[in-house]
Amino acid sequence: MLNSLRAKLPDPLRRVLRQVRAATLSLGLPRNREFKQPQSEIDASAAMSIIVAIHDEPEVVERCLSSLERYATKAEVILVDDSSKLDRTVAIVDDFGQRRGWVVIRHSSPKGHSRSCEAGARVATRPYLCLLNSDTVVTPWSWRGVKEAFESDVNIAAVGPSTSWATTPQRISIAMHCRHYWTDSQIYGFVERTIAKGRENRMIDLAEVSGCAFFIRQELWAKLGGFDPNLPDYGNETELCLQLLKQGFRIAWTQGAYIHHLGRQSYGREGVNVIEQKKRAVGEYIAKKHGQPEQGT
Repeated sequence: MLNSLRAKLPDPLRRVLRQVRAATLSLGLPRNREFKQPQSEIDASAAMSIIVAIHDEPEVVERCLSSLERYATKAEVILVDDSSKLDRTVAIVDDFGQRRGWVVIRHSSPKGHSRSCEAGARVATRPYLCLLNSDTVVTPWSWRGVKEAFESDVNIAAVGPSTSWATTPQRISIAMHCRHYWTDSQIYGFVERTIAKGRENRMIDLAEVSGCAFFIRQELWAKLGGFDPNLPDYGNETELCLQLLKQGFRIAWTQGAYIHHLGRQSYGREGVNVIEQKKRAVGEYIAKKHGQPEQGT
């Protein structure tokens, strides 16, 4: 009832209401504070090869890479520029790559998210891959929970952290409503206040974890050969998780880690209708391949 009433409001008023809600939910969070990363998180990042597929959207890309520079200091970071057209995007990737010694791969023509992730994975050397969307912000508490999840059971093939935007249960409601309004400091303050306190690494088995920060064992990824060749972007992680479950592996959501996801801002901003059309086609393909009913049927 409330949602239907909101939908009838003019757009400017809805924007104001969203801003008021975000401000209320953000009370007490620091807007500009430095956060020290626990040594256990720094050490855990050394087990990660973080692959960021990039196609323009320079503002979110710069924010993502800045967070990696702060809080993934021991990780192997691989940037795959999938034929970005904007000079600013190219310059940002070059700057971070040269300054931090990160691996940079460039495609002369766009190949899509799946093929870009695969290109990065081919040169990765660490035990765990993190396929990270470029519209994310990593936090001081992004790595230890994931590493502990993998080490708790060799049968866990893929892991996902808590986040702000996902179609899976990993999404935290408060962070979802505030995801476009928070500064990095507010994001970190929220995680410190909620997830980091106590640090009980609770895990929940899921049918799939979100692709915004998709962790998988490197050896297993190599054995599977990456994503389905017919899925360039949408549905690639969903299909891969189905493969893993069919082979008897587990997919786990760790509540001991958090990576912020802005949502629908990486790889160019396609219209909602275009996205929905692609998702429908992908759903039909996956259902046919795996002999399952389509979602919603």
